Amino acid sequence: MLKRSSGFAAALAILVATLFPTPAYAQGCTPERQLSSRNIVQLHAEVRNAETGEVLFESRADEAERTASVMKLLTAAVALDVLGPDHRVTTSVYSDPADPGAIYLVGAGDPTLSRMPGNVTSYYAKGPKLDTLTRLLSVWSRQTDTAITSVHIDNSLFGGNDEWHPTWNRRGLTDGYMAPVSALQIDAGRITSRYNSLRWLARRTATPVDQAAELFVASLNKRKLATGLVATEATLPEGAVVVASVQSRPMREWIVNLLKVSDNTLAENIARLASLEAGFDGSMESLTPLYKQVLGARGLDVSGIQITDASGLSRDNAVPASLVNDVLELVRQEVGDYEVITQGLPVSGAKGSLRTRFATGTLAEARGQVVAKTGFITTGYSLSGFLTARDKTELIFTVYNLSDQTRLNQRRAMDNLIYRFYQCGARLSQ
Repeated sequence: MLKRSSGFAAALAILVATLFPTPAYAQGCTPERQLSSRNIVQLHAEVRNAETGEVLFESRADEAERTASVMKLLTAAVALDVLGPDHRVTTSVYSDPADPGAIYLVGAGDPTLSRMPGNVTSYYAKGPKLDTLTRLLSVWSRQTDTAITSVHIDNSLFGGNDEWHPTWNRRGLTDGYMAPVSALQIDAGRITSRYNSLRWLARRTATPVDQAAELFVASLNKRKLATGLVATEATLPEGAVVVASVQSRPMREWIVNLLKVSDNTLAENIARLASLEAGFDGSMESLTPLYKQVLGARGLDVSGIQITDASGLSRDNAVPASLVNDVLELVRQEVGDYEVITQGLPVSGAKGSLRTRFATGTLAEARGQVVAKTGFITTGYSLSGFLTARDKTELIFTVYNLSDQTRLNQRRAMDNLIYRFYQCGARLSQ
């Protein structure tokens, strides 16, 4: 047998490497083609290997920018830390001992309180009912021989005004994804058909407190308790006593719903309840110091953030993509009660706001592999969460694709980029 020297073998190896270089896909895997799309406009992104913490890809990830509904990840974390998963909101009706027939419905920050009759499912499953309150009031009225002589509503918990930020698009009312923020709301300000009170319309009221007052009186009148009366807005007098109460579902259910369908009203009310619980005033202005305090206590760098709202609707919000990934790291570790966040996240091709994405066509291989919070406002798309890549590498990612005016093609380009992350896995590189 012919024997070859080690020198010959080394020379042969060099020749083979020269003639047949290692293909690029084996050396690394870049999203160069996806990034060249004209629909990737202003990109802020970071991708991490979840196991090692290594940053595999980043683009202006430390610049604070608008998040769209990815903000709800931060809102959920703040609420779980401040309120806890078992927190419930109690809405009560009071009577004034100095004038026992005067009753006060006091807004407690629960927008899931519903007008639906007891045998009809609320918009929010198993949510408390106005009719339950008025049934309890009927019992109280009979047992105490007290006739209701005046009806009042108190919306002062969050400051007393219907709150609408100037950067919010008024289409939120007509398209039905947002009502003004108020401590007293029924069915989150949703509107039903005038022809069928059990059918929801895709619209919200611009005056949720007035709507709540009218619906409260209507529920009272089902039991002939407020005939001829009109509810007026008034502050609860000192010494008033509770005569009827209902409780919300626990906060964990609010948060799962918040994330699954990107519920803006739940986000805003949750944050204001957390603000009050943490010693702030429940206002929109309290959100930046609230989020800084709570997330900062988790050891995160919150120095550059601006939290204009809890839902992510405002273009004035500013949070680095890297900070969102920091929160997701804590979620993955199930810090505190953060496993609730995982339970609520949409899943590609399966549930929530990702149900129709990564579900068909060329991206369908990632069906069920993207578990993430979606985001959309008129100046940007976003997506943030967890991704199980083709090579089974677990990735944590946050992507903002921003522009002056978004088009659907920008969401598709963002999804194509994320699909490339799926294809590359641990080999992903710049």
